[in-house]
Amino acid sequence: MDGLIWIIILLLLTLINTAAIQLHKRNKLHFFWSGIGIGILGPILAFSIGAVFVKIDHSQGGTGEGGAITAAFIGLIIIGNGVIYLIIGLISKIVSWVRG
Repeated sequence: MDGLIWIIILLLLTLINTAAIQLHKRNKLHFFWSGIGIGILGPILAFSIGAVFVKIDHSQGGTGEGGAITAAFIGLIIIGNGVIYLIIGLISKIVSWVRG
């Protein structure tokens, strides 16, 4: 189960980061707004993944706590990624204002 968790995290972060970078390169979306979007998307993904993991844990005779903790972990990582994009966006905007 641990390997599955890391595969999901790596897959989600790769997809989210690739989308944010591509949108920024095409001048469609600034990193600040990507960070806000990722921050909103994080809990939605975490709850969805958590529902699946809790059902898997229940089907194996568990209480579902492991699935819930795993979903919270994944959600926090995704939200942290969004906060990093938010900070990068703010810093780049401040630098562009200072440079004129």
